[in-house]
Amino acid sequence: MHPLALEQDFRMRADRLRSWGIGLLVCACLFWIYAAWQVFTPYDSTYNAVDCPAPINSEPRDIYFADSGSAHESALQCASDRNWPQPLAALVLSIPLSLIGTGLLTAGTVSIRLRHHEAALHSAQSAQS
Repeated sequence: MHPLALEQDFRMRADRLRSWGIGLLVCACLFWIYAAWQVFTPYDSTYNAVDCPAPINSEPRDIYFADSGSAHESALQCASDRNWPQPLAALVLSIPLSLIGTGLLTAGTVSIRLRHHEAALHSAQSAQS
């Protein structure tokens, strides 16, 4: 096989690694965006049509201390209606995707950069001779 064909095949494989790495990192980012959306946006309760604040803005004292009946009942309703396994599952799934994506992106980028360095060394040696 011709050396230029081998070089082109190597670079195509390295570019494919980089592309897969970028794709997996984008998927991990989408999972993080979904989890952030679940935490930072308000939602509606299903039973009493209570408007629930975003979990980041909710007052924990309304749940644990019964200062006023209405606020305590609304806070309990909102806390029971929030579905936490979905955003947590998204964050758990994003961890291996980001690790594998980072590894693939790094491997592809380093392969291409080392190939450029090797070509520069070869051209410097041939110019010196």
